[in-house]
Amino acid sequence: MSNTYQPILLNKITDEVVIEILNVVIPSLKSLNVDYFVVGAFARDIELLAKGYNESPARKTKDLDLAVMLSDEEAFNNLKTALSKIDGFEIHPTEPIKLIYKNSYELDLLPFGEIVNEKGFVELKAKKTFTLDMPGFAEVYPSTNLITTDQGFELRVCSLPGVVLLKLIAWEDRNHRTKDIQDIEYIIRNLYLLEIEEIAFSNGDLLDLLENETNFTESVTARYIGRVIGEILNDSLALLDRLNQLLVTNIDDTDNSPMGKIMSFETLEESIRIIEQIYLGIKDVTRQ
Repeated sequence: MSNTYQPILLNKITDEVVIEILNVVIPSLKSLNVDYFVVGAFARDIELLAKGYNESPARKTKDLDLAVMLSDEEAFNNLKTALSKIDGFEIHPTEPIKLIYKNSYELDLLPFGEIVNEKGFVELKAKKTFTLDMPGFAEVYPSTNLITTDQGFELRVCSLPGVVLLKLIAWEDRNHRTKDIQDIEYIIRNLYLLEIEEIAFSNGDLLDLLENETNFTESVTARYIGRVIGEILNDSLALLDRLNQLLVTNIDDTDNSPMGKIMSFETLEESIRIIEQIYLGIKDVTRQ
């Protein structure tokens, strides 16, 4: 576990109903001794806000994704049943990882930990077997951050490099979803000024190494994020190989990089160069 930040104002990035959900779900997880962390776009917004980013997101999050560490399917079902007994919640009729709050807000419970089988999947037996591929969650968990809210409770939140890692893997499986790459670019474009002291202190060589890059701040940030991801995955060689191959494929395809085409840098070449900096950052610390 890493940084503890100053309290944040949740209503800057989400609405009152999501805050209601957190107010009842987080204490319930604690009482059930279930470790968790916030993932997805909400984690991105919380982390940026905690680091001092003052602009509200273009769209406030209405859905909540929580990675939950569980031992087996029975523990997952017990958790889901306990949460469904809270006023306003009901179990989704067809998707076993979802609960619905007040008929419109979704809470996704993404199980990881011992519940993952030897093939790397989580299998949940609902009306039919529901299989989840959950790579990266166990690896990211140790680097999560504890953030206190103005509501008085603490949130365990995925770090921004962890968000990038999980979104890269998610996009590989569903590359029709442009939002994953857009979210990564959003982090890369905004993290530099928020983390400049940390980058200068722990990765100061990047300021000289990349001083001639066209997109200097984004290049430094991408390389820095890549280094953190490399540290996260240093003991997970299979996932490291998978991520490296994904990045290399999009770097080498200079005419039609799918990831590069989603990014909004002035040219495809510039977008590919940012992707390459993530890859090179990983290589800096893994030497693989």
